[in-house]
Amino acid sequence: MTDEIQELFQHIGQLAVDSVPTDEWDTITIEVKAIRSFVERTVSYSHREKQPAPKTFGIKDKGLDYDLRTTPSFERLRQLMYDEAPFRGAWYTAVMRISENGEFDTEFDYEQKPAFDYEASPEEYSVDFEHFPRNEESTPDWLKDIVQQFGLHYHEPEPLA
Repeated sequence: MTDEIQELFQHIGQLAVDSVPTDEWDTITIEVKAIRSFVERTVSYSHREKQPAPKTFGIKDKGLDYDLRTTPSFERLRQLMYDEAPFRGAWYTAVMRISENGEFDTEFDYEQKPAFDYEASPEEYSVDFEHFPRNEESTPDWLKDIVQQFGLHYHEPEPLA
């Protein structure tokens, strides 16, 4: 993982920690669903004893330059992670958990169609695939149908020198 990826994790995490509306939390969870045309995020906190059920809140990033806000940060994170392993494609859902001691736990889903509040069209997924092509082996069946429908091409491995 590159330094820039680590810095983005830190930046996003710090924005979330600074935005929690209470000091009584032990876990912050950020869930992001993304394709090229849009990003949805849900941020929540919980406390084992006082707030066991997660409570959502908004990240306060409106006063920041656009590039420092969370949505462009997740878009950049998605691009950088794709650049590290393009054959795999870009992730569709990311879950980031931050514990009160500052530890990060992250999960990235590259296979499942994201459960957006708004249903993305096949064309929107095709645009995402054009920007983040994958090899055929890393392409889930639901996405293979879109690749075929729009006549897209899979990521070809680099020839060995």
